[in-house]
Amino acid sequence: MRYTNPEAGLNLAVVNFVLQCAAMRSLDALSLIDLQPEVLRDFIEMTGEDIARLSMLKDPLFKIEINRDTWDRVKPSVLQVAADRQLRNALIIAGAPRAMIKRWWPMRHKEFALLRRMLGTHSVGRTRAATEQEEHAVWHAWAEIGVANDFSKVRPADYLTLHQRTNIGLEVSWDLTNRWANEGRFDDSVRQIGPQAGSR
Repeated sequence: MRYTNPEAGLNLAVVNFVLQCAAMRSLDALSLIDLQPEVLRDFIEMTGEDIARLSMLKDPLFKIEINRDTWDRVKPSVLQVAADRQLRNALIIAGAPRAMIKRWWPMRHKEFALLRRMLGTHSVGRTRAATEQEEHAVWHAWAEIGVANDFSKVRPADYLTLHQRTNIGLEVSWDLTNRWANEGRFDDSVRQIGPQAGSR
């Protein structure tokens, strides 16, 4: 059996939708497709062999139209979900630890581990300490992003920008920025980097 054209795929998809609606007696869904009763009866009486022949039909059986009012209403939320997913994945690829991802996308450890494997990344184990050079780079890049003084306003996109500007793994950057926030060092009038900065 050969599936040689997209029209055949569309024909099969719509017929399967019609059969599912008929089996579940979903009349509201069926009403979305303008089918004469005799055509609907033909579909319901199809055998597996009939459907196999339908899969090789090169001519489109249906004309699909989009409901622009509905699409215009749902488009912002639909596209935002896709954008959020892409951002989350980009952060994981950049080394984001589970604690960072969990802050904006709550998930269990198993879900995070599976997602990380799917994206081709692996656990870095215990987060290593940043070098003094890395601290300087993260500090200055973080200040340029403009959210350093109000940690509550930090967004996941800020961390992706931080990674792009420093090329430092986000497991290190996340550890640094959270430590600085906990120490209150974002409020210091004189910003210092390194071990001496912790003694106040």
